[in-house]
Amino acid sequence: MTELQLRAKLKIPPSARRVILFGESSHWDTNWLQTSEEYFTSRIEPIFEQVLGALERDPHRVYCVESLFFFKLFWERHPAAQPRLRALLANRQLRMLASSFTTPDTLLPHHETILRDFQLGHAWLRDHGLPDDPGLAYFPDNFGHSPHLPSLMKAVGVRSVGLTRIDGMYFVGADYRPGAEFPRPGSTAALLEQELRTHDFIWRDDDGAEVLCHWNAFTYFHGDMLAHKGIIRWAGKVFALPWRTRRHIAARIDGYVEQLAPFARTPYLFCPIGMDFNDPIVELPQLLHRYNEEHFARTGTWTVLAGLDDYFSLLEFHRAQLPVLAADPNPYWMGFCATRPEVKQRPTRIARTLLMAEKLSAFQAPHAPLEAALREGWSRLVLSNHHDYIPGTSPDRVWEAEQRPWLDAAELAADQALALASPGVSATEPSGGSVQVRRSGDEIEVQTATYRFTLSLERGACFTSLVSDGAPLLNGLGFDLVAFHDEGGLWRLGHEYSGGRFAEVDRASRREAHVQISDVKGEVSFEISSELDGLPFVRTITVDPGHRFFRLRCDGVAGSRRTATCRFDVALDPKTLEMDTVGGVIDRPRERHNSPTFWAVPSRLTLRDKGQSLFALFESPTAASLSPTGALEWIVARNALKERAFGILPVMAHPIGGSNRDRQVHEAALMPSGLVDAPHLAHARRQLSRAWLAPELRGASHAAEAIVRCDAPGVTIAAVKRAESGEGVIVRLFCEQLPEKPIRVTVEGLVVTQASVCDALERELRVLEVEPLGQVVLPLEQRLTSLRLS
Repeated sequence: MTELQLRAKLKIPPSARRVILFGESSHWDTNWLQTSEEYFTSRIEPIFEQVLGALERDPHRVYCVESLFFFKLFWERHPAAQPRLRALLANRQLRMLASSFTTPDTLLPHHETILRDFQLGHAWLRDHGLPDDPGLAYFPDNFGHSPHLPSLMKAVGVRSVGLTRIDGMYFVGADYRPGAEFPRPGSTAALLEQELRTHDFIWRDDDGAEVLCHWNAFTYFHGDMLAHKGIIRWAGKVFALPWRTRRHIAARIDGYVEQLAPFARTPYLFCPIGMDFNDPIVELPQLLHRYNEEHFARTGTWTVLAGLDDYFSLLEFHRAQLPVLAADPNPYWMGFCATRPEVKQRPTRIARTLLMAEKLSAFQAPHAPLEAALREGWSRLVLSNHHDYIPGTSPDRVWEAEQRPWLDAAELAADQALALASPGVSATEPSGGSVQVRRSGDEIEVQTATYRFTLSLERGACFTSLVSDGAPLLNGLGFDLVAFHDEGGLWRLGHEYSGGRFAEVDRASRREAHVQISDVKGEVSFEISSELDGLPFVRTITVDPGHRFFRLRCDGVAGSRRTATCRFDVALDPKTLEMDTVGGVIDRPRERHNSPTFWAVPSRLTLRDKGQSLFALFESPTAASLSPTGALEWIVARNALKERAFGILPVMAHPIGGSNRDRQVHEAALMPSGLVDAPHLAHARRQLSRAWLAPELRGASHAAEAIVRCDAPGVTIAAVKRAESGEGVIVRLFCEQLPEKPIRVTVEGLVVTQASVCDALERELRVLEVEPLGQVVLPLEQRLTSLRLS
């Protein structure tokens, strides 16, 4: 279809110099302020009835659903409505903005969980004979995005992405700073608005994956007040008066055009209508039609109600006019990266358990109870991806009433699946070597073959020295606990907004600590009991002489409005920080927008300076920083309440608070080393992932890793699973750096006869060469690659 043909299909006249497309939807949080059941009864059912009626009355009206969760519930609970839904989807009046069950956060979940979100949604649509390939994804309310979002989207066949919240942008009601202070200097928002002058761009990450992208710079509910005069429409409540006069509607549309046009490199503007759980605008097409009849001749602007997919299709004709950039739209906010640590730790662990069970059973005969447990585990787990679930930004009631029980159910299913997949797999023995421990006065000296450190009991049993390869790595203390008074809440730390406060109030190193030393099969642990801000904390250092790393565990309860960090005053002074992301690896500045800057880190942060490296490794997603003075720290406990400014003022955009009075446990490790190449780092991380498992699971992990092998040490076998669409076994590969030569993949004890590349939705892309002995030859072109093996 040519551009003119598409315009004709959308009833846009050829003479229109400018077109503003209104995309109507409604943002449906899975369970934010209410549980999903409460939302379904109070808002989803009434909205669906209004939408179905409006679409059936007007065959030219279009409405979009951003994700599958509530659509699936409505489909299952209203079977009489299924023919209506099917017909509206078939004629494209009703459209899906993504095939995923949630609008997933992309900074915190395990990358495989995000891929399964899209794969399970696609499979459900396919199995019900519904349109299953929208080719786009919509992230209207995410608090930042993985810089490798293009790679994640390419893996699931998504070509276009709409998003809203990026670093440095102004968001109404979120800050007492005036709007004139935004976008923040050096931010992605400033780059797009002040330098590139565009809200449309091609996002390309470092392995070449691309998505066509639109940024809703004026929020995802920019057009919601088109037919009202007042403050806001939100969740079925209207703090405004209906106002549908010709003058008002024209003024609104002209105002939207005035805001959007300076940032459009094409004739097309996009105005989203989609505030949380809002009703559709009554007779919206008629209001737009009236504007066209009365004002098009004057303005040259044509209005149309369409889908976001239509907007991207029109942009494609002008793709060459759009800038190409590698975006890292972070940090948008930082506090949520450490809010409710349980809701970040458990999904990561559950994903690992499910992946282990799949690997162990993929080449075995199907076993119905095992397959049922895997389906239940993944179906429950993908819901935790939602951008108000895994960030921990729901109130206590919703977390306790629904989100935590969903994790309980996912964990139970995952444990059942692993038990069925790994009967009789024995645990591996600890590695060899010895740890030398010497106590002198108030100091404890520890040495292995690769590093040595000293603890001072008088200074809270903190490290006073850490040496590796003859080089000192500390400028001060290490493994100190630091308590901050934090005026922030579920979303932000106190120093992220005007009037907030984030100030140090105590350190564990200020008082003496007690240390208990134990030795279990050569693995030596140092359990440190101390006090922080009047509350007890236990820190544990675990040293295995056969590993280049030592493990660090922090265990305690944060006081009200307190955030606790683990701090190492390091001697290294890197210009940038290398860290992994969901879907890749990136170099980031030490600080951006805030001091300190706590970055969302899934599992690794690396400091490199003058031939030395220090790897901070994390068992689950965390928030980590390196200050200008060399304080490497990560958040280990947080008890965030409701955000407030200047000690008393509420923050309008963040009307709720929460708490985390529970005991919080944080697992990390440090690996001091010289320059370590990718294969050795990958090996160490595999050792560490096993060390963090319960002892009875380590043997199963080792056995799972041996089933499918790759001859490139830096390439990880991320998943091995029975195909759900078609025959064979799906193997997912992941690497931080693409190998220069083709790799070879083999299956232990089996000969592969056929192989192909597919996407994460299990759709075939191309056939691969298989060598006579069953080795699959693959030129690896992207970090995330899926194979189908027979």
